[in-house]
Amino acid sequence: MTNPIVNIQVSQQQAPTPSKLQKSGAMLSQGATNTSPGTFTLLTKAADLTAILNGALALATITWSANVATATASAPHGIPVGESVLVTIAGATAAAYNGTYLATSTGTTTFTYSLLTNPGGSASVPGTYTLEDVSELNAMVTSFFGQGSAQAVWVLELGEGDVAAGVAFLTSWIAANPNTFYSYLVPRFWDGVSQFVTLLQSFNGLAAKTYFFITTTLQNWRLYPNTDKCALALIEAPKYGVWPANVLTAASYSGGIVTATTTSAHGVVAGQYFTISGMTPSGYNGTFLALQGTTGSTLKYALASDPGAESVLGTLVASLYSSTGVPSTEFSMAAVFQVTLNYAPGPTNRMTTLNLAYLFGVTPFPTQGNAALLSTLNAANINVVGTGAAGGISSTVLIGGNTLDGKPFRYWYSVDWAQINVQLNVNAALINGSNNPQNPIDYNQNGINALQQVAATTMATGVSSGLVLNPVKQTTLTAADYTQAVDKDTFGGTTLVNAVPFASYVALNPNDYGSGIYNGFSINYTPLIGFEEITFNINVSSFAG
Repeated sequence: MTNPIVNIQVSQQQAPTPSKLQKSGAMLSQGATNTSPGTFTLLTKAADLTAILNGALALATITWSANVATATASAPHGIPVGESVLVTIAGATAAAYNGTYLATSTGTTTFTYSLLTNPGGSASVPGTYTLEDVSELNAMVTSFFGQGSAQAVWVLELGEGDVAAGVAFLTSWIAANPNTFYSYLVPRFWDGVSQFVTLLQSFNGLAAKTYFFITTTLQNWRLYPNTDKCALALIEAPKYGVWPANVLTAASYSGGIVTATTTSAHGVVAGQYFTISGMTPSGYNGTFLALQGTTGSTLKYALASDPGAESVLGTLVASLYSSTGVPSTEFSMAAVFQVTLNYAPGPTNRMTTLNLAYLFGVTPFPTQGNAALLSTLNAANINVVGTGAAGGISSTVLIGGNTLDGKPFRYWYSVDWAQINVQLNVNAALINGSNNPQNPIDYNQNGINALQQVAATTMATGVSSGLVLNPVKQTTLTAADYTQAVDKDTFGGTTLVNAVPFASYVALNPNDYGSGIYNGFSINYTPLIGFEEITFNINVSSFAG
């Protein structure tokens, strides 16, 4: 119509796309894949790993001299010269060359590793080598998808190198790619390394929204501070045997290795955990992993620093029970990782606590003889795999569910959820308001009311989703009155969403209005968590009446 009587203007309101950050996690690889450093690859099922996983690589020669084996790869191995990585040698003849070792790159195709036993000359069949990260990544993926196929996961390749190199690359990568992943599954060999422990300190802020899932050991768990909100640590079922107490006759430290001698053959095998007590200096005491060279009456274990010359010799503590540990195809923490990424809280799918969550295809930490140890680990917020036997349930479950700072993982998940969704929904409201001439969101009392309602609705969703404890209450208190109300707990038992009135705010902050700045919103709430300990008081009476 040339001269219309009625004109129509159309505006559109668009709902925000839900944030996927808390469902995004990455397994860290250092050379286990054939992808470039910084590449992240999506896995929707375990079989997806095959296309990117490096396989066993051929060796041209292996020779031995003065307790050191030198291996030459048939092609460049890609390990930077001077850096050390775990390598598994297989298929070599003599068989003494085979095993998993900490290898150091000495050239583009060569690396060396300590081999205390003379294998009897050069290898007639050199066999193959596999970077330890390859088998470990495979185990991560196997245990992750052992929980089900509903949740996908990414593999982030950091490139070849030692832990320091991997930590440096990851630090830079996260800085350049913020909010790409919510959590990271860390390789075992990062455990307790100083550069990694330091990295964690960068993500303990309340707004960090980044978490690290760590596999630690009976030897290393004390290396982590109890203030790390960004870290969940788990000790897998350890491997140990049965042996009697055995008095030490000598102990010395050299190059990060302690060599101790027992009175008689001890029965400890390399790869098992054992405990030393009663030594002075006390730095020699603790629970340690037996290294290659542990045999007969000789014990070898790693220590990060020199405790000094021994003045009192202690004892190898008796072990009354045995444990086979976890199989090579298992990475227990990957199961926990999957559970946390699989959370999708909503009104019909409420958030559950991580403590006592079912885990599948993982090995429980042995309980026989370990009551005191497990109590110590639980008090230190170190997680383990257990069973539901206390409730007559045979399934394996996670025992703990806390970050290293003692808070339930669910607590921090709630804090992050509130930050992510309040910001997302308020941003969406502002964008929609800027494109709605019938009902724009302006900087006035009506605009403040509209945005307060968005925040209140978001927190109400948190209540119905099992993330927020108390029902929502909206208030319009001045800054001073709000502070006083919070201090006096005037609105206790509520999730408080406050908006300082427009007139009050601009009177106190006259320069903010001209700049379009309003800092008058506040939310005060308590995350919903689960039970940790319950006590029943039972009184028994002999009176029949």
